Amino acid sequence: MKYFGYGILGLVAILVIAQLFLPDNGVGFVTGLVVYLISWWMIFFAMLPIGVQGQQESVDGVVPGSEPGAPVNPMLGKKAWWTSQITGVFWLIFFVIVEFHLLDLEDLPTIFAPEPFKVGLISLGLY
Repeated sequence: MKYFGYGILGLVAILVIAQLFLPDNGVGFVTGLVVYLISWWMIFFAMLPIGVQGQQESVDGVVPGSEPGAPVNPMLGKKAWWTSQITGVFWLIFFVIVEFHLLDLEDLPTIFAPEPFKVGLISLGLY
């Protein structure tokens, strides 16, 4: 499983760097990097509370002068590693969808838009 994570991150890195040399037909270098970084932080913040034990729950008790709810061992390195792997999988799915034009980024505002919004776009000649 460890090498699978390295493989995903390596593939993501190769595809992001390759976008510097390929024509921009979907996911450009900046778009890919921004989507990866924003997704990474969102997933990281979602993973922060997983497996955390507060000081008031630990056997050692609360360290004097600290918050009782502060984590004993937040495992940030482990969570960052898992976040990178999960984000790599999501980014690869995003890359395939956009690069192979399964869904265009320009269509996103109209796919989930309510009907009055679509009527406004039609009246402006944008839909």
